[in-house]
Amino acid sequence: MRTGIIKRYFWLLDTIYRSGDVGITFEEINEKWERNDLLSGGCSYPKRTFESHRQNIEEVFNILIDCDRRTNRYFISDREELKNQNHILKWLVETFNLNDVVGQSKNLKDRIGLEDIPAGHGCLVDLLDAMNRNQTFDMEYQKFYPDEKKLYRNMEPYGVQIFQRRWYVLARNPENDTLHTYSFDRIVSLKKNESTFTMPKDFSISDFFSGCYGIIKDATPKQMVVVRANAFQAKYLKTLPLHESQEIVTEDSEFTTFSYYIRPTFDFKQKILSYMGNVEVVEPLSFRDEIRMEIERMRKLYE
Repeated sequence: MRTGIIKRYFWLLDTIYRSGDVGITFEEINEKWERNDLLSGGCSYPKRTFESHRQNIEEVFNILIDCDRRTNRYFISDREELKNQNHILKWLVETFNLNDVVGQSKNLKDRIGLEDIPAGHGCLVDLLDAMNRNQTFDMEYQKFYPDEKKLYRNMEPYGVQIFQRRWYVLARNPENDTLHTYSFDRIVSLKKNESTFTMPKDFSISDFFSGCYGIIKDATPKQMVVVRANAFQAKYLKTLPLHESQEIVTEDSEFTTFSYYIRPTFDFKQKILSYMGNVEVVEPLSFRDEIRMEIERMRKLYE
């Protein structure tokens, strides 16, 4: 699946999604298409191509673009599903179309700053295609610990996840029947195979990472973590929650106490430490002690 085709799918999804419940006619879609020189090249949108894109979007992303035959207006059949549950797909649509808008708006290119994500876009296209077809893949992967390259064969792509500017593929290794995450920027080479695998019907990547802060899922159990943030940091946590389980426990003019039902893994500990003196771990005491010992270790670096 070429990147150009994916951009067209995302553009069409975004265009119809933005039309809301009212929907949009093919003629209106074609007008918007013709105005997008990067996609259309100034040519009209053939109806046959539109219908092909519409069908492929349903097959690849499981999103139905329906048509009200009374008005001949097209609309997303379940907008709430895309809005509330399919966060990654919605993010992909918005990101691809933002890049497209920036590419068209030459007058704005020096006025819009986009956060760069190291490498991986080529892998994303290939892996989405492999996931859609349930194809296995081989990859050469640069491990950090130990520092070595390793060849993995017949890997089964279960899903992809983005976390802190890095893309990851969650894949099953048939050699040991385990699921692991692999960072795109460490994939040296990737090749799709003709062999296929059976994807578990009830698998959900959001369920797999349930309770995780990021992409680390180890033996650490989910537990209630309570932190206290000063008034300054609390405003940021309210507008951009640290985790989906975040709840406000108490609040006054000086401090806000938040609770999280989460696995306090290494990446979550890093995040808490990044807030410096603005956030304090209240409980559990074991996690509070971990943070305290890490602060002590850091202090000794500057003696």
